[in-house]
Amino acid sequence: MKVIEIEKEALRLSSKERAALSYRLLESIDSENIDDIDEIWQKEVEKRYAQLKTDISISKSADLVIKEAKSKYE
Repeated sequence: MKVIEIEKEALRLSSKERAALSYRLLESIDSENIDDIDEIWQKEVEKRYAQLKTDISISKSADLVIKEAKSKYE
C-alpha cells in the first residue's frame, strides 16, 4: 500500500482515532536516530523566545491549551 492510500484511509477515521494514530506514529520514531535533534530543539527554543520578547506570539496558559485540545477531540 502506498503512503497516499494510507493517508486517505487515515483521514476517514474519527478525530479521536486520528489523534491516537498520530500519537502511535510519533512514538514509533526513534529519536536517537535523529543526529541533530538537540540542534533542532535549540533553534525552536530560540525562535519561540525571540517571539515572546518581541510580542509577536500570543501566549496562553497550559490549562487553557489543554482545555481547548480536550474539547476539540472529545
